[in-house]
Amino acid sequence: MIGQTVKITLFASMLVLLFSSTSYSINLKQHWDIHSQDTTDRIELRAPESDFKMALLDDLIINRQRERNPRTAVILSLALPGAGQTYNGDYLKTGVIYGIFGSLFYAMDFNRNQFNRFNTAYEQRLNDEPDEFIGLIPSARGIRNFRDRYRKDLELTYIGIGAVYLFNVIDAFVSAHLTTFDVSDDLSFRVEPSIQTVFPGSTVGIGLVMNF
Repeated sequence: MIGQTVKITLFASMLVLLFSSTSYSINLKQHWDIHSQDTTDRIELRAPESDFKMALLDDLIINRQRERNPRTAVILSLALPGAGQTYNGDYLKTGVIYGIFGSLFYAMDFNRNQFNRFNTAYEQRLNDEPDEFIGLIPSARGIRNFRDRYRKDLELTYIGIGAVYLFNVIDAFVSAHLTTFDVSDDLSFRVEPSIQTVFPGSTVGIGLVMNF
C-alpha cells in the first residue's frame, strides 16, 4: 500500500512541477497588463499604488520574472532541494518539493521499521524462538513474504528520493533559463506562399507560419 502511494505521489507531484510555471505565467497574462521598457529587462506591472496588497504582489511577480543565473540555481538545488526554486521565484514549487520529500522520508521510515520487525521475527522463527507474530502468521515463509514486500517498498522510496532530487535540479536549471523567455500573446498561424530554390530551378509551394 505504501509502495503504491509513493508511486502515485511521485507521478502527481512531478506533473505539478512541470505545469505549475506554465499555468502561473498564463494566469498572470490574463490578469495583468505587462509591458517592458526599452532600456532594461525589468518588467513593470500596472497596479493601483494605493493598494498595498497589489503592490506587494507586483514586487513578487517582478522578482519572479527577473533574470536568473542557471548555474547558481543548479548549485543551490544540489546543496539544498528547493533552494533553486526559491532562487527562481517559484515558491509554489518549493512547497511542492518539500511536500514530496516529506512524504518520501515518511514512507522510507515506515518501510524500514516494518522490514526490521519482520526480519527479526523471521530470524527468531527459524531459530524456534518466540516472536511477535506467533498466532498471527503461522509459518516462517509468511513472515519472509512480508519482510520481502517491505524491503521492496523501501528500495522504491530510495529510488523515489533520488529521482525527485535529480528532477529538482533539472527543474531549477530549466526555470532559470525560462525567466528570459519571451512569451508572446500572439498564438496564431497563417498560410502563405513560399519559394524554394532547388537546383537547377525553383519550386513554388505553400508554407505554414506559426507564431508563439
